[in-house]
Amino acid sequence: MQSQEVSQRHAASAPAEEEVNAIALLKSQHREVEALFGELEAAGARAVKKKKKLFESVAEKLTLHTKLEESIFYPEAKEADEDLVLESLEEHANVKSMIRKLQRTEADDETFDAKISVLKELVQHHVSEEENELFPKCQEALGTEALEELGKKMKNKQTHLEARH
Repeated sequence: MQSQEVSQRHAASAPAEEEVNAIALLKSQHREVEALFGELEAAGARAVKKKKKLFESVAEKLTLHTKLEESIFYPEAKEADEDLVLESLEEHANVKSMIRKLQRTEADDETFDAKISVLKELVQHHVSEEENELFPKCQEALGTEALEELGKKMKNKQTHLEARH
């Protein structure tokens, strides 16, 4: 009985080799950022510390997300639609620029909420294009097996990047 308990505990603590589809991973990251934007909007004008902390979470998630897309997903997605990938890279540049502006802006600055609103709009536009145009084309061009392999690479890089923080 004791050896069965030990083997069950070992199995429970061993990391599961799960199949992670790249598109599903990216969509789950999109939902996380959307939820954080919702919390930011609900925080209210006087919740300065909370808003700054939520923005920092948004910035961290978006930075990780763009690194994964740019280094692993987009090089493969070019096969599906190079023009959309190039446009996505330009959108990333705009998002990164707005994040830098927000990082230099105090949460009690009169422009903070406006900058958050612009960042949210940039992200929403980008997410909509990816999910409605690029992802379906990638699914068709790359196929499930390649997307699962990309998902595994992305998940590994995500784990590595998160461990460095």
